[in-house]
Amino acid sequence: MTDVSRTADPFTAADLVVFNGTVRTLDRGGTVRTALAARDGRVLTVDTDAAVLGLVGPRTRVLDLQGRCAVPGFIETHNHPTFFGLTLAAQVDAGSPPNDSISDIVDRVEQAVADAERGSWVHGYRYDDTLLADDRHPTRADLDPVSKDHPVCLQHISGHFCVLNSAGLRALGIHRDTPDPVGGVIHRDADGEPNGVLAETAAFAAYAAMPKPDSADLAEAIGLAGDAYLAAGVTTVHDTGLGLVGGPAELDAYRLAQASGRLRTRVQAYLVQDLFPGLSRGELSPVEAGIAGIGDDRFRVAGVKMWADGSLQGLTGCVSEGYACAPDKNGLLIFPQEDLSQRVATLHEAGWQVAIHGNGDAAIRAILEAYAKLGLDPQQSDRRHRIEHCQMVSEQQLDEMASAGVLASFFIKHVYYWGDRHRDRFLGPERARRIDPLASARAHGVTFGLHSDTPVVPVPPLEGIWCAVRRMTRDGKELGPEQRVDVDTALRGYTSQAAHLGFDTRAASNTASSPMWRCCPPIPPSSIRPP
Repeated sequence: MTDVSRTADPFTAADLVVFNGTVRTLDRGGTVRTALAARDGRVLTVDTDAAVLGLVGPRTRVLDLQGRCAVPGFIETHNHPTFFGLTLAAQVDAGSPPNDSISDIVDRVEQAVADAERGSWVHGYRYDDTLLADDRHPTRADLDPVSKDHPVCLQHISGHFCVLNSAGLRALGIHRDTPDPVGGVIHRDADGEPNGVLAETAAFAAYAAMPKPDSADLAEAIGLAGDAYLAAGVTTVHDTGLGLVGGPAELDAYRLAQASGRLRTRVQAYLVQDLFPGLSRGELSPVEAGIAGIGDDRFRVAGVKMWADGSLQGLTGCVSEGYACAPDKNGLLIFPQEDLSQRVATLHEAGWQVAIHGNGDAAIRAILEAYAKLGLDPQQSDRRHRIEHCQMVSEQQLDEMASAGVLASFFIKHVYYWGDRHRDRFLGPERARRIDPLASARAHGVTFGLHSDTPVVPVPPLEGIWCAVRRMTRDGKELGPEQRVDVDTALRGYTSQAAHLGFDTRAASNTASSPMWRCCPPIPPSSIRPP
């Protein structure tokens, strides 16, 4: 490192100085300088080397970038920290890789059962039926031979399905006469018995009914997830589903994590709709209406998360035209339109920001209809309502979003992880090439963030930036190259534009315990590599 003079007054000196590089603020003006100074977790100035080095004092940490690039800490606009942390410590990794077949998963379940306390639940995560050689979901018939005395739950990589063994079905009271819930399906065998596969609201109800980790375990899961976020340069996370895993105990878990120093990033929390029991009747208690926006610089209750449909991979995303592999199927709307609109209006009137999961174009249509009833004015609205994933949004829908100031958080990594199967199986070539249409969104003036939906896919934002810039699938094929964006636009989807989605004007700063800026080599498009 170059020797620098440490002459600044200790009371005014910076805690951190970086210099001799490219500092990209990613502000509206695209300001670029060579050096940055920060104190108490806040950026003091971004300026020339000479100006910033004048803030170096006896205890200032000085980092010579040596020509590298510094960008604001990445913001993940749609993640599930508690769920992610639990998967990092899971009893069964049911993903592919490492599993090639259902029998591989069953072997892992058998080992977990052998290690578990008798009668306790065994949990597995991340199975993907479309990547297994069997090309189907596991069922209770697969799991029962190795788990007669233990309830087992395997959760699909999307979170929209799960598989229970017979002991798990019994534990949750699911049997032949149990009706399908609204917005969900209990899959059945040829004799009409539940086969263990639950979809959408049936799966969500199962998660809610299972024994939950206590607050201490959830706090540790938050800490494990935070370690992984920081390793990838993520300094702010939007938890779009607080309560999905542990119910209200997740709020207490965040308190514990913050008090113990295990809350490693900023968190903007979006509470799951199920934490508002009167919402279906258009009612909120004074407490439910009063906590919107509460919190501090490290943890804030930002909004409410809802679901309009499921996943395209599971054929439960709601599409206007049938699936290419199943033309008679259009997926599921979780709520009838009137119900969805009432819920949105109730939350809006109470001051909540609303973030609604919508993958298929028909689901996005339902979300936009609900938002249209609010009479949103993008010049005056202080809510910044959102559509999550927004995978099959059309040109007309993008125009409506821009006109109403509705924001998008795109799951851009769909292009890499599922693009081949969307093209060849689920959607067909023409619809698949338009998934996550960033170039169109930018052209229409829609403000958007990008995300990985971890633990669905790995965290690293640089991977998401590569997906946005290259639009390459796992098989190395381009998918809709006309929807590519440049590196600057992709970076903004993880920084300044992402900050807008969470009402966070501090996109270029963070607390002292987390890295404020991510330092890396310059990122020309040709240098960004696939996962």
